[in-house]
Amino acid sequence: SANAVRPDGRTAAAADSSVQVHSCHSPARQVDVLREVLLGLLHDDPTLEPRDIVVMCPDIETYAPLIVADFGLGELAGDTHPAHRLRVQLADRALTQTNPLLAVAAELLEIAGSRATATAVLNLAHTDPVRARFGFTDNDLAQITTWVRTANIRWGFDPHTRERYGLSHIVHNTWRFGLDRILTGVAMSDDSQAWLDTALPLDDVGSSQVELAGKLAEFVARLQSAVDKLDGTRPLTEWITALRDGVAELAYAGTDAWQSAHLQRELTRVLEDAAARSDTALRLADVRVLMTGHLAGRPTRANFRTGTLTVCTMVPMRSVPHRVVCLLGVDDGVFPRLDLPDGD
Repeated sequence: SANAVRPDGRTAAAADSSVQVHSCHSPARQVDVLREVLLGLLHDDPTLEPRDIVVMCPDIETYAPLIVADFGLGELAGDTHPAHRLRVQLADRALTQTNPLLAVAAELLEIAGSRATATAVLNLAHTDPVRARFGFTDNDLAQITTWVRTANIRWGFDPHTRERYGLSHIVHNTWRFGLDRILTGVAMSDDSQAWLDTALPLDDVGSSQVELAGKLAEFVARLQSAVDKLDGTRPLTEWITALRDGVAELAYAGTDAWQSAHLQRELTRVLEDAAARSDTALRLADVRVLMTGHLAGRPTRANFRTGTLTVCTMVPMRSVPHRVVCLLGVDDGVFPRLDLPDGD
């Protein structure tokens, strides 16, 4: 039959390395081994070019930072390694990685469904669109981080946002508590030990930093306003409007006008995809799942055959034009994927 094993006349050549399997102990080690194998292939075969190589990965977002670190750092590392001269093209990236405004939208949804921790809010402040909106410099962000740590800001915008956790009677360690300390510290010193209501002025906040303190207060106020609108149960249209308005208040694309247009286009596409059930009342958790699925990586042909080594997701038939096909990150539980249907 066609499924019978017929070894007659077939022998494995000792020099045949057309199929290789490398067992590695971590994602970082996998990328290191991949780099050395590819360099060996390129060295042994002068006719082989980087454009003839494709690396397919089931979870590209996990491996993308590792690949960027191991390949294509010639200008920064001074060609200290042959792999640094290899140019790598990452395809099928998540939309949040290619458009910073969509990344702000995703982080805004995460903060709205969380405790608004100091780390999450500071991470949002470090994104390029938010920095452009409020004019934060590197020194500004370093100073803000110091203020947040010194003022003991931990989580929650104010006592009201702590109601769901049963801690509405505690104002300490909230953003409101910390901002009061920072703003009063502009005018007073904590050496006097003078309290203003529940605020003890934060020391070492100079009068020259009043503008930065005001920027921080404005940023947190706008973020809290956006988060307050991302609450309750409402139709998807209202959720998308609230999300669009929140991003507009917090982020600025600068000269990259395509980012704003792309944001509007993707949010409109979400509404169009759900047009048949647009009147269904949704909660924040539902919207987060919906947006996470929409903003995930999607197969594209735009980044292929550009003359560089291509890294992409695993989609059938994409490897046909390539002489070398590498599978990266094929770990147990990751590939094959276990797509179990949700039970009722």
